[in-house]
Amino acid sequence: MKKMIYTLAAFLTVFIGSAQSTILQAEYFWDNDPGYGLATPVQATDGTFNSAFEKLTKTGITLPSTGLHVFNIRIKDNVNGWGPVFRNVISVQTTLGNADFDLKNVTVYPNPVKDVLTITNDKPITLVSLHNMLGQEVKTVLFNSTEAAFDFSGVTAGTYFVKVYADESVKTLKVIKE
Repeated sequence: MKKMIYTLAAFLTVFIGSAQSTILQAEYFWDNDPGYGLATPVQATDGTFNSAFEKLTKTGITLPSTGLHVFNIRIKDNVNGWGPVFRNVISVQTTLGNADFDLKNVTVYPNPVKDVLTITNDKPITLVSLHNMLGQEVKTVLFNSTEAAFDFSGVTAGTYFVKVYADESVKTLKVIKE
């Protein structure tokens, strides 16, 4: 299965003070720091780090496993000093592919939900999983019916994603808990 990243753009700003500073090098790493100069180098979009504002983007990045990870980037200045590490939490997720469109007859109600979300489908629902906005799984329940009552009573108010599995397909729906 393919993996995808939702946002991977790092922005570097060079602050000009009383002395002129320039960026010589930039590097990124996932989760654990391999040490200064040992991470994956980042290429500047124009081939040089000579602007006050440099937008760095990269495609083809080797992604870590599915789940939440910390993307880290740091820069080295013209006096060979490494700056602080800038961190961003990234959710790496498996793409749903075309199987997501196979469950066209899934309905959920009420939405917003208070205590119980009713889920119906023309094929037996085998599993329902609830995920928060960070992609973390909050709750999973097994079913074997065309109608499922998913209990939201112990869930904190907010916006969630409900994944409904049936007949080896999945449908992801956005649900609001009051």
